[in-house]
Amino acid sequence: MPSADPSRRTLLEKPSVPAPAKSVRLRPIGKGADDLRFFIEADGEHAGGITVHSAVGISFSYGIAIAPAHRRRGIARAALADLFARMQARGATRAIVQIRSDNVPSLALHRALRFLPLPSPEGECRMALTLPPARASHSDTVLP
Repeated sequence: MPSADPSRRTLLEKPSVPAPAKSVRLRPIGKGADDLRFFIEADGEHAGGITVHSAVGISFSYGIAIAPAHRRRGIARAALADLFARMQARGATRAIVQIRSDNVPSLALHRALRFLPLPSPEGECRMALTLPPARASHSDTVLP
C-alpha cells in the first residue's frame, strides 16, 4: 500500500501521474490581430501562457510557461500545436525557442517535437523547428 508521506515511498512505488488535460485552448490576451500573447486554458482553468516575441519574415520565436500544478498533462504540447498552426496561417515556416540549459522538461518536450539545436550562448539552448505545410484549420494540427 502506498505511503501517505511522499518522502517515505519505497523503490517499488511509482509517483502519481496527473491525468491528461481533456481540452486545451489559447485565449488571446490582446484585442488586435498582431497581439500574439495568449493565456493557455486547460479544462477551463488558467494553466499558463505563450508569447510570440518576434515574428520576422517566415520565422518566429516564442516563450511558453505552464503553471506547476498543470505540468505533465500534455498542455504545452497541445498549446504549441495550436500556436504553430496560427503562425503557419500567417505564413511562418520556422519556430525558434531559447531554453535555459537546466530546464530539462522543456528541452525534452522540444526534442520530442523534433526541434534541432542552433548555436547558443553559454547556459542557453536555442532550438529550431521547420513547420510542415499549413493546414486548412489550426484546430486540427497534431504534433508528434
